[in-house]
Amino acid sequence: MTPRKVVTLSMPEKVLREINEIALDQKLTKSELFRMAILDLIGRIKWERASRFGRKKAREMKITEDDIEAIVHDFRKK
Repeated sequence: MTPRKVVTLSMPEKVLREINEIALDQKLTKSELFRMAILDLIGRIKWERASRFGRKKAREMKITEDDIEAIVHDFRKK
C-alpha cells in the first residue's frame, strides 16, 4: 500500500452533510471520496495545462484545427 498522510480539512457543515450523503450513496468512505475528487481535479488541471500548451504551440506553428486531422493521419502512418 502507498504510504499515507493524514490531512485535516475544514468546511461548512452543509458541504460536509452532502459529502456524507454522497459517500453513503456511493458506498465509499469519506477518504475514498476525497481522494477520487482530488485526483479528478488534478487530472483536469493537468489536461488544461497540456491543452493550453498545445494551443500555444499550434499558434506559434500556425497550425489550424483543419490541419490536425492530416497531421495525426500522417503520424499514424509512420
